[in-house]
Amino acid sequence: MTTTPPENGQPADGLRGYVYIIGAGPGDPELLTLKADRVLHESDVILYDDLVPASLLERYGAQKIYTGKRKDSHHFEQEAINEEIVRHALQGRTVARLKGGDPFVFGRGGEEIDVLRQHGIRYEIVPGITAAYGASAYTEIPLTMRKLSSSVAFCTGHPVNKIQVPDADTLVYYMVASTVHEVLDAVVSKGRAEDTRVAVVQNATRYNQKVFTGTIGEFRRREKAVYSPALLIIGDNISQFIDQNWYSRKKKVLLTGGGESLYDPREYVTVHVPCRPVGDADRELVRKAIEGIGGYTVLFFPDRFSVKFFLRYLFGSGRDVRHLSGCRIFAGSKAASLELHHSGVNAELYEGLESGGQKATGEKKITGGEILMPCSDHGDASLVASLTALGNRVMPLAVYMQGVQEQEERIDLGFIDEIRFSSPSCVRNFGTLYPSISAAITVSTADEQTRAEYRRVFGA
Repeated sequence: MTTTPPENGQPADGLRGYVYIIGAGPGDPELLTLKADRVLHESDVILYDDLVPASLLERYGAQKIYTGKRKDSHHFEQEAINEEIVRHALQGRTVARLKGGDPFVFGRGGEEIDVLRQHGIRYEIVPGITAAYGASAYTEIPLTMRKLSSSVAFCTGHPVNKIQVPDADTLVYYMVASTVHEVLDAVVSKGRAEDTRVAVVQNATRYNQKVFTGTIGEFRRREKAVYSPALLIIGDNISQFIDQNWYSRKKKVLLTGGGESLYDPREYVTVHVPCRPVGDADRELVRKAIEGIGGYTVLFFPDRFSVKFFLRYLFGSGRDVRHLSGCRIFAGSKAASLELHHSGVNAELYEGLESGGQKATGEKKITGGEILMPCSDHGDASLVASLTALGNRVMPLAVYMQGVQEQEERIDLGFIDEIRFSSPSCVRNFGTLYPSISAAITVSTADEQTRAEYRRVFGA
């Protein structure tokens, strides 16, 4: 249903797209609502946040754009996210803005619909399970309980100089990765006793969920720690917490392909990891592009992931950054520039791309160049078009799969009880990311050929 936008960027009303602001839930992919699943299948483009599970995104064929934000590490600033939503909607697309938890519980969904109203773009809100509900259910800590807690309040741990302490039996604080001590200080200053029970739930509802419990006093005396992402629960109801709750008793199985039907969901949590670098045909293109880098005058990196994966192939070929000395090197974002700097490359920042791929208006324009652009397998067509309009010839080069690998989430094998490999290629790809596997982890394979490859790669 995607349509071509008119030249002035303002389509007729009948061509305007439609936007869904969707809550993905707190982490377990199965907590997505039926309505959210339907509209994600119908969408042309999905703009998703950092905490959206990779295995959830795998189900949908839409173009996927990572807009993740964490403290001090923003891939997109909120204003740029707003502009990106509007840009795709004005091209007549159905846009899914997929956010962790619920869009209207510390999710900034209100800000995004304000922008949509200003542009006359139609939208719907699809609620999601907020982190407090998920953490409560998956830890067996009831938020309300007869005779213990008849009221609950949701708060945020920021800013630290304005922490609110409502008059409620149970307090739940979001976004407390680095502010647990400051929140507890504020709670004590409002009269809560130091023997009040506290729980910090890290990675709620996910395979690597971890719960830290104690009293306010005990937490205040501990060294400051960072729990990310984390939720803080305060109240006498935490005495109901069961150390071996229903979720923690399940074994965690890492699947590198199929095989989910082999595991009873009442006994196992299955974690999917896509072991997919670019395909063999694309690898050959990457190899040829690196060997023929002298034929390009400009090397353009639109994002930090294009930097990471291109340099991984460059170094894997036995070369280093000196091989790129004949090119002017541009970064399309500050994050890409910083990633290049970490590898010893000082790139020129191409101005005007931080706000959603618009044409550069500053001094750092590129004209008349032969541009090699490492990117995902769904490169930004509008960026290519804007550079081409300036008289450049642009060669997009897929160096990573968009969506899942952009999050670059490494599996914490310390939480895994079993790994199942579905093919020899999955063994090889997994081995490039995880060179060793603990003897405490059970390994199973789909066939003897896969088992032989496992022995070869891991020396087992």
